[in-house]
Amino acid sequence: MTDRIIATGFNTGADSDLDRLAARLAHMEQIGCTGAEITATGLDAVVSCRLIGDRVAQLRAIMARHALAYSMHAPIAINLMDEDHADLMQRAALVSMDLAAEIGARVVVIHPGRCHPKDHVNRQAELLQFELDRLGPVADRAATLGLKIACENISPNRRVIAGEETSYSLDPRLLAHQLARLNHDAVVACLDISHARQGADFWGFDMIDACEALAPHVGHIHFSDSTGVPSTFPCTHEGERHFFGVGDMHAPGGYGAVDFETLATRLPLRQSTRLVIEIKRNFLGHAETRTLADARTFAAAVNGAHP
Repeated sequence: MTDRIIATGFNTGADSDLDRLAARLAHMEQIGCTGAEITATGLDAVVSCRLIGDRVAQLRAIMARHALAYSMHAPIAINLMDEDHADLMQRAALVSMDLAAEIGARVVVIHPGRCHPKDHVNRQAELLQFELDRLGPVADRAATLGLKIACENISPNRRVIAGEETSYSLDPRLLAHQLARLNHDAVVACLDISHARQGADFWGFDMIDACEALAPHVGHIHFSDSTGVPSTFPCTHEGERHFFGVGDMHAPGGYGAVDFETLATRLPLRQSTRLVIEIKRNFLGHAETRTLADARTFAAAVNGAHP
Protein backbone atom coordinates (compact mmCIF):
# COMPACT_ATOMS: atom_id res chain seq x y z
CA MET A 1 0.00 0.00 0.00
CA THR A 2 1.36 3.44 -0.93
CA ASP A 3 1.64 6.40 1.42
CA ARG A 4 -1.46 8.54 1.69
CA ILE A 5 0.55 11.71 0.92
CA ILE A 6 2.81 11.05 -2.05
CA ALA A 7 4.13 14.48 -3.10
CA THR A 8 4.97 17.81 -1.48
CA GLY A 9 5.65 21.17 -3.14
CA PHE A 10 4.51 24.75 -3.61
CA ASN A 11 1.88 26.62 -5.61
CA THR A 12 3.55 28.65 -8.36
CA GLY A 13 1.27 31.68 -8.14
CA ALA A 14 -0.22 33.50 -11.12
CA ASP A 15 2.38 34.74 -13.62
CA SER A 16 2.23 35.25 -17.38
CA ASP A 17 6.04 35.26 -17.68
CA LEU A 18 6.80 31.66 -18.58
CA ASP A 19 10.54 32.21 -18.07
CA ARG A 20 9.83 33.06 -14.43
CA LEU A 21 7.60 30.02 -14.15
CA ALA A 22 10.39 27.85 -15.58
CA ALA A 23 12.86 29.27 -13.07
CA ARG A 24 10.40 28.73 -10.21
CA LEU A 25 9.85 25.08 -11.12
CA ALA A 26 13.58 24.50 -11.46
CA HIS A 27 14.12 26.06 -8.04
CA MET A 28 11.40 23.90 -6.48
CA GLU A 29 12.99 20.76 -7.84
CA GLN A 30 16.42 21.91 -6.66
CA ILE A 31 15.28 22.40 -3.04
CA GLY A 32 13.65 18.98 -2.96
CA CYS A 33 10.00 19.47 -3.88
CA THR A 34 8.30 16.42 -5.38
CA GLY A 35 5.18 18.24 -6.53
CA ALA A 36 4.01 21.65 -7.77
CA GLU A 37 0.66 23.33 -8.34
CA ILE A 38 0.25 25.52 -11.41
CA THR A 39 -2.13 28.48 -11.25
CA ALA A 40 -4.27 28.44 -14.40
CA THR A 41 -5.03 32.17 -14.42
CA GLY A 42 -2.40 34.54 -15.76
CA LEU A 43 -0.80 31.98 -18.07
CA ASP A 44 -2.72 33.18 -21.16
CA ALA A 45 -3.06 29.51 -22.06
CA VAL A 46 -6.85 29.94 -21.99
CA VAL A 47 -8.64 32.98 -23.40
CA SER A 48 -12.43 33.20 -23.81
CA CYS A 49 -12.64 29.64 -22.46
CA ARG A 50 -10.55 28.36 -25.39
CA LEU A 51 -7.08 26.81 -25.32
CA ILE A 52 -4.37 28.94 -26.94
CA GLY A 53 -2.27 26.30 -28.69
CA ASP A 54 1.16 27.91 -28.74
CA ARG A 55 0.99 28.96 -25.08
CA VAL A 56 -0.19 25.49 -24.07
CA ALA A 57 2.70 23.95 -25.98
CA GLN A 58 5.23 26.25 -24.30
CA LEU A 59 3.79 25.51 -20.89
CA ARG A 60 3.77 21.78 -21.52
CA ALA A 61 7.43 21.84 -22.59
CA ILE A 62 8.49 23.80 -19.50
CA MET A 63 6.67 21.49 -17.10
CA ALA A 64 7.97 18.34 -18.79
CA ARG A 65 11.55 19.30 -17.86
CA HIS A 66 10.92 18.51 -14.21
CA ALA A 67 10.08 15.30 -12.36
CA LEU A 68 7.30 16.90 -10.34
CA ALA A 69 3.79 15.61 -9.60
CA TYR A 70 1.68 18.45 -11.01
CA SER A 71 -1.71 19.76 -10.01
CA MET A 72 -3.47 22.89 -11.25
CA HIS A 73 -5.66 25.47 -9.52
CA ALA A 74 -8.57 26.47 -11.76
CA PRO A 75 -9.80 30.09 -11.67
CA ILE A 76 -11.24 30.95 -8.25
CA ALA A 77 -14.08 32.82 -10.00
CA ILE A 78 -15.55 29.53 -11.27
CA ASN A 79 -18.83 29.13 -9.38
CA LEU A 80 -21.05 26.24 -10.43
CA MET A 81 -23.81 27.57 -8.18
CA ASP A 82 -24.05 30.81 -10.20
CA GLU A 83 -27.38 30.56 -12.03
CA ASP A 84 -26.94 33.83 -13.92
CA HIS A 85 -23.68 32.69 -15.53
CA ALA A 86 -24.25 28.94 -15.47
CA ASP A 87 -23.11 28.11 -18.99
CA LEU A 88 -20.03 30.34 -18.82
CA MET A 89 -18.99 28.85 -15.48
CA GLN A 90 -19.37 25.32 -16.77
CA ARG A 91 -17.37 26.12 -19.92
CA ALA A 92 -14.61 27.57 -17.75
CA ALA A 93 -14.57 24.42 -15.64
CA LEU A 94 -14.55 22.15 -18.68
CA VAL A 95 -11.68 23.97 -20.40
CA SER A 96 -9.77 23.84 -17.11
CA MET A 97 -9.92 20.05 -17.39
CA ASP A 98 -8.65 20.25 -20.97
CA LEU A 99 -5.77 22.53 -19.99
CA ALA A 100 -4.73 20.31 -17.10
CA ALA A 101 -4.69 17.24 -19.34
CA GLU A 102 -2.62 19.05 -21.95
CA ILE A 103 0.08 20.18 -19.50
CA GLY A 104 0.26 17.02 -17.40
CA ALA A 105 -1.49 18.18 -14.23
CA ARG A 106 -3.44 15.24 -12.81
CA VAL A 107 -5.50 17.11 -10.19
CA VAL A 108 -7.57 20.26 -10.76
CA VAL A 109 -8.58 22.34 -7.72
CA ILE A 110 -11.95 24.11 -7.93
CA HIS A 111 -13.76 26.19 -5.32
CA PRO A 112 -17.28 24.97 -4.48
CA GLY A 113 -20.42 26.98 -5.08
CA ARG A 114 -21.15 30.34 -3.50
CA CYS A 115 -24.38 32.30 -3.28
CA HIS A 116 -25.96 35.25 -1.52
CA PRO A 117 -26.54 34.59 2.21
CA LYS A 118 -30.32 34.96 1.75
CA ASP A 119 -30.30 32.26 -0.93
CA HIS A 120 -28.11 30.11 1.31
CA VAL A 121 -30.95 30.17 3.84
CA ASN A 122 -34.01 30.19 1.58
CA ARG A 123 -32.91 28.11 -1.43
CA GLN A 124 -30.10 25.96 -0.07
CA ALA A 125 -31.37 22.54 -1.22
CA GLU A 126 -32.19 23.86 -4.69
CA LEU A 127 -28.78 25.48 -5.16
CA LEU A 128 -26.88 22.48 -3.84
CA GLN A 129 -28.64 20.32 -6.42
CA PHE A 130 -27.99 22.94 -9.13
CA GLU A 131 -24.27 22.73 -8.36
CA LEU A 132 -24.29 18.93 -8.56
CA ASP A 133 -26.09 19.06 -11.89
CA ARG A 134 -23.47 21.45 -13.30
CA LEU A 135 -20.52 19.63 -11.75
CA GLY A 136 -21.53 16.21 -13.04
CA PRO A 137 -20.55 16.78 -16.70
CA VAL A 138 -17.27 18.40 -15.62
CA ALA A 139 -16.51 15.37 -13.47
CA ASP A 140 -17.29 13.11 -16.41
CA ARG A 141 -14.84 15.10 -18.57
CA ALA A 142 -12.20 14.77 -15.83
CA ALA A 143 -12.73 11.02 -15.66
CA THR A 144 -12.39 10.70 -19.44
CA LEU A 145 -9.09 12.59 -19.29
CA GLY A 146 -7.76 10.63 -16.31
CA LEU A 147 -7.95 13.58 -13.93
CA LYS A 148 -9.27 14.24 -10.45
CA ILE A 149 -11.23 17.34 -9.44
CA ALA A 150 -10.42 18.52 -5.91
CA CYS A 151 -13.16 20.70 -4.38
CA GLU A 152 -11.60 23.08 -1.84
CA ASN A 153 -13.21 24.36 1.34
CA ILE A 154 -13.22 28.15 1.06
CA SER A 155 -12.31 30.87 3.57
CA PRO A 156 -14.47 33.66 4.98
CA ASN A 157 -13.02 36.09 2.44
CA ARG A 158 -13.81 39.76 1.98
CA ARG A 159 -17.09 39.06 0.14
CA VAL A 160 -18.19 36.65 2.85
CA ILE A 161 -17.29 39.11 5.62
CA ALA A 162 -19.17 41.85 3.75
CA GLY A 163 -22.31 39.69 3.58
CA GLU A 164 -22.22 39.56 -0.23
CA GLU A 165 -21.84 35.80 -0.56
CA THR A 166 -21.35 32.62 1.45
CA SER A 167 -20.74 28.92 0.89
CA TYR A 168 -21.59 25.66 2.59
CA SER A 169 -17.92 24.73 2.08
CA LEU A 170 -16.84 27.10 4.86
CA ASP A 171 -17.55 24.00 6.96
CA PRO A 172 -15.58 20.94 5.78
CA ARG A 173 -18.33 18.68 7.15
CA LEU A 174 -20.86 20.19 4.73
CA LEU A 175 -18.41 19.80 1.85
CA ALA A 176 -18.10 16.13 2.80
CA HIS A 177 -21.88 15.80 2.64
CA GLN A 178 -22.08 17.39 -0.82
CA LEU A 179 -19.30 15.17 -2.19
CA ALA A 180 -21.02 12.11 -0.76
CA ARG A 181 -24.19 13.13 -2.61
CA LEU A 182 -22.26 13.52 -5.86
CA ASN A 183 -20.46 10.19 -5.33
CA HIS A 184 -18.23 10.53 -8.41
CA ASP A 185 -14.92 8.66 -8.64
CA ALA A 186 -13.24 11.65 -10.33
CA VAL A 187 -14.11 14.12 -7.56
CA VAL A 188 -12.28 14.39 -4.23
CA ALA A 189 -11.88 17.10 -1.61
CA CYS A 190 -9.04 19.58 -1.28
CA LEU A 191 -8.56 20.31 2.41
CA ASP A 192 -7.25 23.85 2.78
CA ILE A 193 -5.94 23.84 6.33
CA SER A 194 -5.75 27.63 6.68
CA HIS A 195 -9.30 27.99 5.36
CA ALA A 196 -10.55 25.35 7.80
CA ARG A 197 -9.03 27.27 10.72
CA GLN A 198 -10.78 30.44 9.55
CA GLY A 199 -14.09 28.76 8.85
CA ALA A 200 -14.08 27.17 12.31
CA ASP A 201 -13.67 30.52 14.03
CA PHE A 202 -16.17 32.24 11.73
CA TRP A 203 -18.97 29.67 12.07
CA GLY A 204 -18.06 28.31 15.51
CA PHE A 205 -17.24 24.63 14.98
CA ASP A 206 -14.31 22.43 15.98
CA MET A 207 -11.70 22.57 13.23
CA ILE A 208 -10.08 19.20 13.92
CA ASP A 209 -13.42 17.38 14.08
CA ALA A 210 -14.55 19.01 10.83
CA CYS A 211 -11.33 18.12 9.02
CA GLU A 212 -11.61 14.54 10.25
CA ALA A 213 -15.14 14.35 8.84
CA LEU A 214 -13.86 15.50 5.44
CA ALA A 215 -10.75 13.27 5.52
CA PRO A 216 -12.23 10.19 3.78
CA HIS A 217 -12.90 12.40 0.74
CA VAL A 218 -9.57 14.27 0.81
CA GLY A 219 -7.21 13.61 -2.10
CA HIS A 220 -5.42 16.96 -2.04
CA ILE A 221 -4.18 19.36 0.66
CA HIS A 222 -3.34 23.06 0.77
CA PHE A 223 -0.87 23.55 3.60
CA SER A 224 -0.48 26.83 5.51
CA ASP A 225 -1.25 28.44 8.85
CA SER A 226 -3.58 31.21 10.05
CA THR A 227 -4.97 32.48 13.32
CA GLY A 228 -8.58 32.07 12.20
CA VAL A 229 -9.35 35.68 13.19
CA PRO A 230 -11.47 37.26 10.41
CA SER A 231 -10.34 40.45 8.71
CA THR A 232 -13.17 42.76 9.70
CA PHE A 233 -11.40 46.11 9.48
CA PRO A 234 -9.71 47.91 6.56
CA CYS A 235 -6.13 46.97 5.65
CA THR A 236 -4.18 48.52 2.79
CA HIS A 237 -2.14 45.43 1.85
CA GLU A 238 -1.32 41.85 2.87
CA GLY A 239 1.53 42.97 5.13
CA GLU A 240 -0.90 44.77 7.40
CA ARG A 241 -3.14 41.70 7.64
CA HIS A 242 -0.09 39.65 8.59
CA PHE A 243 0.96 42.30 11.13
CA PHE A 244 -2.41 42.05 12.87
CA GLY A 245 -2.77 38.30 12.25
CA VAL A 246 -6.16 38.42 10.54
CA GLY A 247 -7.79 37.03 7.43
CA ASP A 248 -6.47 34.55 4.90
CA MET A 249 -2.86 34.73 6.08
CA HIS A 250 -1.46 31.69 4.20
CA ALA A 251 1.49 31.81 6.57
CA PRO A 252 4.17 29.28 7.53
CA GLY A 253 3.43 27.01 10.45
CA GLY A 254 3.78 28.69 13.84
CA TYR A 255 2.53 32.08 12.66
CA GLY A 256 -1.09 31.10 13.26
CA ALA A 257 -3.15 28.80 15.47
CA VAL A 258 -3.38 25.48 13.59
CA ASP A 259 -2.51 22.43 15.70
CA PHE A 260 -0.73 20.53 12.92
CA GLU A 261 0.48 17.77 15.25
CA THR A 262 -3.02 16.81 16.37
CA LEU A 263 -4.48 17.33 12.91
CA ALA A 264 -2.03 14.83 11.39
CA THR A 265 -3.33 12.07 13.68
CA ARG A 266 -6.94 12.66 12.59
CA LEU A 267 -6.65 12.56 8.80
CA PRO A 268 -7.25 9.13 7.24
CA LEU A 269 -6.84 10.61 3.75
CA ARG A 270 -7.21 8.86 0.42
CA GLN A 271 -4.21 7.20 -1.12
CA SER A 272 -2.09 9.28 -3.55
CA THR A 273 -2.90 12.63 -1.92
CA ARG A 274 -0.69 15.57 -2.91
CA LEU A 275 0.27 18.32 -0.46
CA VAL A 276 0.67 21.84 -1.85
CA ILE A 277 2.19 24.62 0.25
CA GLU A 278 0.36 27.93 -0.17
CA ILE A 279 2.27 30.69 1.61
CA LYS A 280 2.30 34.34 0.57
CA ARG A 281 5.30 35.46 -1.47
CA ASN A 282 6.66 37.68 1.29
CA PHE A 283 7.29 34.56 3.38
CA LEU A 284 9.22 32.70 0.68
CA GLY A 285 12.48 34.59 1.10
CA HIS A 286 12.92 33.70 4.76
CA ALA A 287 10.68 30.70 5.41
CA GLU A 288 10.56 28.65 2.21
CA THR A 289 12.91 25.83 3.18
CA ARG A 290 11.58 25.65 6.75
CA THR A 291 8.01 25.45 5.51
CA LEU A 292 8.92 22.69 3.06
CA ALA A 293 10.54 20.79 5.94
CA ASP A 294 7.46 21.35 8.11
CA ALA A 295 5.20 20.10 5.30
CA ARG A 296 7.30 16.96 4.92
CA THR A 297 7.13 16.38 8.68
CA PHE A 298 3.34 16.78 8.56
CA ALA A 299 3.09 14.38 5.61
CA ALA A 300 5.24 11.81 7.40
CA ALA A 301 3.05 12.13 10.51
CA VAL A 302 -0.13 11.60 8.47
CA ASN A 303 1.38 8.60 6.69
CA GLY A 304 2.66 7.17 9.96
CA ALA A 305 -0.64 7.60 11.78
CA HIS A 306 -2.67 6.08 8.92
CA PRO A 307 -0.61 3.33 7.24
